[in-house]
Amino acid sequence: MISLKNNDFKNLSLSELGLWLLIPFASLTNVMWIPISPTMILFLGAVVCWIFQNFNNQNSKFKIQNFKAIIAVCLTFSFYLFASQYLMDAPFRRYIAAVMAPLFLVFILIFSEQTSEDFLKKLGRKFILYSVIIFSFEAVFRYAMNFWTIYQGTNPEHTFYQFKINAFIHNCSNMVAILLVLLLFFMLWWKDTYKESLKKEIAIISILIVLAISRAAIPAVVVGLFYYFFFKNADWKKSLLVFFSMGVFGVFVLWVLRYFPDYSFQTKFLILEETLIYFQTASLNQILFGLGFTLSGDIMTFGAHNYFLVYLMESGVIGFLLVCATLFVFVKASNGKVMIVLLPFIVQNMAASSSFLPYFYVIMAFIIIMNKPLLENRIH
Repeated sequence: MISLKNNDFKNLSLSELGLWLLIPFASLTNVMWIPISPTMILFLGAVVCWIFQNFNNQNSKFKIQNFKAIIAVCLTFSFYLFASQYLMDAPFRRYIAAVMAPLFLVFILIFSEQTSEDFLKKLGRKFILYSVIIFSFEAVFRYAMNFWTIYQGTNPEHTFYQFKINAFIHNCSNMVAILLVLLLFFMLWWKDTYKESLKKEIAIISILIVLAISRAAIPAVVVGLFYYFFFKNADWKKSLLVFFSMGVFGVFVLWVLRYFPDYSFQTKFLILEETLIYFQTASLNQILFGLGFTLSGDIMTFGAHNYFLVYLMESGVIGFLLVCATLFVFVKASNGKVMIVLLPFIVQNMAASSSFLPYFYVIMAFIIIMNKPLLENRIH
């Protein structure tokens, strides 16, 4: 069981402080009653650390050695999102989250160049511990709130859906489930990589996934466990082959089940139909650069509601290709290790998604940094 025993903030360098700001509380993306995301505030603090260390002390400039290609792709992705959304005059609050999310990975990679492997491992343990605590509190809060509203007679729902609303993080437990699935498979990777027992943490998160009542989590966990048990040691080329093979199989299963009598399931096909209708009438600019973030909800019954469709429709074909490019470099840089987390993440996000998922990028950064071939050249 992971425990918190040390005085973590004593004698931290600016790089280490920056990592502390970016990593342990990455789950606090959107918190009830707080108008600004706590994770965004912490990110800005990390940027300040980078500015002070990189510009105020010329002898402490960052020297990026191992991650240039990944950083270049992620920076290109973020810059494109910012420039395209700005030029189409999209409201700043709609797209800043999408611009910021990949930068979490960029700054973690940069700061990691100036920190030791031991410090990163310690911070990884804190990331798991704090996430378990935060998500446990979220589940208790959500169920307590909804039992209270049922008791008061003010809850409009009369099915299991009533326990999906009033989430402490985000406004719906579907989004919480995405983070929980990410954490579950990250812990499996961590357990195997560092030979640490995380049985209690894995058990807790498994229960929390059930309590999130996200049906998309069922195929995500099944597919993730299938990959974990049979392909986790595959290199990046084999990983991509497995990914595309499972994707083709998934499309076939969906085609077979397209008439399954479930309203939520049928809405996914409605979204695809509305997407095809949109592209038949969209202008060239809209196809290339998108509608603008969150604006797909204005022309669709449920919005894009899918990780890839969100970027395809709201940031255009260029944004979609850049998303694919970032995922590809993550897989290649980690020699396929990120696929343990990436595959269930993609399955989960076929049903719901968000443009602000720093939690995903934090986990990707950890697996990439801790990849054994890179550690041989790291600065200690």
